Amino acid sequence: MFRFHRIARISRGKFLEAVPWAKEVAGYINTRYAPVSVQAYSELFGDVGTVHWYADYEDLATFEKFNAQLLADQGYWAMINKGADLFIEGSIHDTLIQSV
Repeated sequence: MFRFHRIARISRGKFLEAVPWAKEVAGYINTRYAPVSVQAYSELFGDVGTVHWYADYEDLATFEKFNAQLLADQGYWAMINKGADLFIEGSIHDTLIQSV
């Protein structure tokens, strides 16, 4: 099992826009790429103003296939461009971890 984790810090004054946008992106992926399931979270303690997205994949090949499809999806990129000013530049960090 593999888990993809993306974090992004919300720009000052953009929290009320960024959280619904994060849910919208997850919803788009979940609708278009089922059975992929992306969950969006907002940090309550620690780095308040940080959004987290999680998605689990059965194997690395499934992740790679999904990622290739997503990178070619113009609707996804339109959403990403729409939300470009919602997050602090350079704050996005992706991690892919494997269960042990």
